[in-house]
Amino acid sequence: MDKAVRVINKLKYQVKQLIESNSHREVTPQTKYKTSGIYMIYIDNFTNDRVVPVYIGQSKDIQRRYKQHYSEIFALNRLSYDEYERYFFSKGSSFYEGNFKSCKIFKYMLENNCSLQDFHMIILDKADMENLEDKEQEYFRKLLPSFFGFNQLNSFLKSLPYRFSNTQMNEEEINDYMDLIMEDIQGIHDYYNYGFTKFNFEHSMPTPKGIEYSLNGKEQWNKDTLLKFKKVNSNLDDLYKQYKPDYDEMRPMIEKKDKLYGDYVVARFEFSSALDAFKSDINKEFRKQKLYSEKAKENFIYSVIHNDKLYKEQFQDYLKSRKCDVDLYRTFQNHIDKVQNKYEIKVNKEEPYQEITDKIIDREVQNRSERHKMIFPSCQFEPFTLGDNIKDLTMRLSMDDDLLNTCHINIYISNNGISRSYIRKDPDILRIDYCYINNEETKYEKQYYIENETTRNCQSGIGYYEQDFYSMFAFRPERFKITSLIDNEQDNSFISILAEFKHGINDYTIRDKELVQLSVVLNEIQQLIDKETRFEVEVSESYSCLEKCLNQDLHDNPFVKRLLSRKLPGIRKGQKSKSTSKKVVKQNDKTHQTRAEKYQEKINVRSNDKITIFNYISSKEKVTAKCNNCSYEWEKRSDHLLAKPFCPLCWKSQ
Repeated sequence: MDKAVRVINKLKYQVKQLIESNSHREVTPQTKYKTSGIYMIYIDNFTNDRVVPVYIGQSKDIQRRYKQHYSEIFALNRLSYDEYERYFFSKGSSFYEGNFKSCKIFKYMLENNCSLQDFHMIILDKADMENLEDKEQEYFRKLLPSFFGFNQLNSFLKSLPYRFSNTQMNEEEINDYMDLIMEDIQGIHDYYNYGFTKFNFEHSMPTPKGIEYSLNGKEQWNKDTLLKFKKVNSNLDDLYKQYKPDYDEMRPMIEKKDKLYGDYVVARFEFSSALDAFKSDINKEFRKQKLYSEKAKENFIYSVIHNDKLYKEQFQDYLKSRKCDVDLYRTFQNHIDKVQNKYEIKVNKEEPYQEITDKIIDREVQNRSERHKMIFPSCQFEPFTLGDNIKDLTMRLSMDDDLLNTCHINIYISNNGISRSYIRKDPDILRIDYCYINNEETKYEKQYYIENETTRNCQSGIGYYEQDFYSMFAFRPERFKITSLIDNEQDNSFISILAEFKHGINDYTIRDKELVQLSVVLNEIQQLIDKETRFEVEVSESYSCLEKCLNQDLHDNPFVKRLLSRKLPGIRKGQKSKSTSKKVVKQNDKTHQTRAEKYQEKINVRSNDKITIFNYISSKEKVTAKCNNCSYEWEKRSDHLLAKPFCPLCWKSQ
């Protein structure tokens, strides 16, 4: 078996072990892991024989980082193939430069028939800020995500803080950096055809010339550091010769460009010095002749540099207006000859330098386009190909509460209705779930998708695009900032990324749903309840946003009045019915049995009848599970088993 095949199989096994042992620390929109540590994103599809679909990262606020990562995938999921292609290839560089991690994940999910529900993130280690770097490196070396997963090369990440800073690495940091380069070089040789290794190499591995530029102060290094640098440089040269076919062709062009640039810099400096001396003497002569016009001075200089008659005529007209008879062109003839000579030399040096620079840039643009194809999906796709993620939208009822004559309502809204620009952003109610339990313990439970402008637009199809890609005023474009065209006008009255993150509903969810008028749903609830009914209402946005969703016609609805006044009587938490008797106790036993049966039904559906459960107590207590295939038994918290309904032994053997 090939070494790389053995390695990838081992890595998949290790990743699955980490998922199993850290499943209780999975990050979701509902969790609150506002802590620092190391996390792992994984796509729950390990069938690809070239990729281990993981990303290792560090953060001082893991919950916030999860929201950022997942929201970026939500944004890409809304784009059409043509729109996404335009962002990659219509300009000299990709619009997503610096954010390719999400592009890699999106490509993998599309090409391996994944959905948004396959995107997961777990905490591997909680760590203090000062230990994050060391902990992250442990997992980098253990799981090799730069070569098999979605991470960038380790050496590239090390150099990032110094790229746009005046700070330079000290000698110890330089040694660490060169060690990482050597590790990456070996990894590229070993796993070139796996993961996104080829892209990472071409995108971010420094060239021998590049590392010369980035590491300054070699004259102060000790002997060992210099020897290591020479070895790194030599190995980089060999690496590029092996994997970059045009490297030998491009290297002499780059060397020639560097030489021409050096000649051009000298010529430019000499011209600048001659011009400065000329300007200094002009200032003295102007003061002597009592000439104070800066515009006239500019015309004089431009007429000399560019030998332009128009500037000369304007300058001479000014001299006449000031009744100055001095011929300044004759006065400064020596200066003029020198400046014109130096300018001509500068132009002659600049032309060949610019010519070869343009050739190199054209080649780089061509190579960049080919490189970006490596992380662009190889298959056509429609918007929302990854579907939605609404698996957690369940009505949560606490059996410890007094539930007789209670109404539980969940309201899911399209956006927060807050617009920070002139662009329209109207919120709408997308879905209402309600559960009414009467005094006889009869339960009425319904889910409705509401008919309104937003849901109708979702069903007819909304065209989404990156807002800052087309904005001429976006000097620092923000990626994954999605807007839409509705009736040929920019409009933000759609299901926002933030709202989708909260409840998981998007256009794909609504696409084939039957839509119901909001008034019908409200009247239905009104007919069920009475004056003594107690309520539990959950709204995905604020109550002020909910009020915007309820148009003026509904404000006279008696239930709407009570809802917006927020004076609905609440449910008594943790209180039991006043009539405590043996009959009630028996009813509780029966209820517990019913809940256990319903829990088993959910496990059967999610595991395809592969798991049987015993000793169910509650969602927060451990339950005994038995695999119907291999008869293995294990204990796990009930809600965790429901989220991961599979046998750990069977899963590891896959």
